[in-house]
Amino acid sequence: MNAVQREAIIDRLHMAVALLALWLVLTSPWVSMLRRIPGSAGFFDYAHMILGALALLVGVLYGVFVVQGGRWQLYFPLAAGNSAAVGRDLGGLLRGKVPAADGGGLFGAIEGLLLLALVTAGMSGVAWFLLQGSDAALTWRMLHIVLARILIAAGVLHVLAVASHLLDFVRD
Repeated sequence: MNAVQREAIIDRLHMAVALLALWLVLTSPWVSMLRRIPGSAGFFDYAHMILGALALLVGVLYGVFVVQGGRWQLYFPLAAGNSAAVGRDLGGLLRGKVPAADGGGLFGAIEGLLLLALVTAGMSGVAWFLLQGSDAALTWRMLHIVLARILIAAGVLHVLAVASHLLDFVRD
């Protein structure tokens, strides 16, 4: 597979994971499951479970593609020992300078957090599903909700980062 094909796959996976995550977040208020799937489960309950599992699979696949060839350092700069780049970007942000989109700084860290939140939220949802009916299911459900909220926060930061680059592009 050449670089152009690889990037096309990454773009498609990115779009798929973004649409799946958006659907899951926007329809989650209509999901009504606690310890187990209720007998009265409806469309949104089943759609959440099926699309959530699909989002986990697509998210893992997307993650595998984007971290290859040492690119993991761009998404997880703190784990790569590159906290200086994140610090520089934060300092620049306080001075009104938009951080670079690449280079493993703040925006890369936000993308990495978003990817990690998506995968861990999906994993916690699968754990809840597998343990439904048990006392542990409630713990996994609560963890799933916390991770979903982190996913939402990281998603908002990601959208703001992309918007700031678009505004910066229009200004130039």
